[in-house]
Amino acid sequence: MIPALVLIVLFAFVFLVLSDFCRIFTTRSETKKAADSAALAVSQNLLFFDVDSAQSLAKSIVEKNKCNLEEIYIGYDQVTVFAKKEVKFIFLKFAGFNSCEITSYSKAAVIYPWDDSLGLCKSYRFGY
Repeated sequence: MIPALVLIVLFAFVFLVLSDFCRIFTTRSETKKAADSAALAVSQNLLFFDVDSAQSLAKSIVEKNKCNLEEIYIGYDQVTVFAKKEVKFIFLKFAGFNSCEITSYSKAAVIYPWDDSLGLCKSYRFGY
């Protein structure tokens, strides 16, 4: 009877630790999704030269995914968005780990229609 009780308690501890690790992985996928969607939306707006609302757009998209916008870098041809979210542990808080922050970032390249890589416009290179 006692070995069965020990096995049940051991199984419960292992299950709680695994559930904490699953929380980390699900939060990682949520932050990655938020960063990806914000970076793509901001880069799409850059195609129409809408730079003024980029910060607010990224913040609203990240917050819709229940994350926080940590940073955003906007260049002429690239957007980088950092999203973060806090994970509160169930079992690991008894070991002294109350929570941790998961941060994900996403980069999106902006390719304008007049870019040479698409070959849509004629361009000339002059050598002097």
